[in-house]
Amino acid sequence: MLPTFYRSIICLLLFCPNSIASDSPVLPLGVVLDDQGQPLTIPTQDKTALSYSSIPPASNSKSKKKPPAKLKARNKSNSRKQQLSSRKSIANDAGCRWLNGRMKQLEKQLTAGVNHRNRHQQQELSVRQDEWECLKCGVEGPNPSDHHSCQYRR
Repeated sequence: MLPTFYRSIICLLLFCPNSIASDSPVLPLGVVLDDQGQPLTIPTQDKTALSYSSIPPASNSKSKKKPPAKLKARNKSNSRKQQLSSRKSIANDAGCRWLNGRMKQLEKQLTAGVNHRNRHQQQELSVRQDEWECLKCGVEGPNPSDHHSCQYRR
């Protein structure tokens, strides 16, 4: 015969009705116990797990500073063509982001200067610059019809 210890473990694993575990109280359906064996209440209403409301910003004189008037005047003096060719800001378009990355890569390869071995890279860079301006990647980004009309024809 098996010792009592092993018999109780087997009964616990097999849920034997005549086991030692049957001395414990039977839980009704819908009851959940916490880690200390205490019953938890299950909420009947749906409730969000996170309730958040932002704190209104304090009126602070530092936060309401306006940029100097000189910066505004300088930004307005840039012509439309300068804004289109500039790569300081990139339009939120996947094609524009790729184009910017490709142009950076070409510029990095051309840091040593243009010669007969890397002339094709200089040609591609100038084509990509024209494509950048045509797609308006420096300002608002391309229109749906711009992709076809601005694509480089080989």
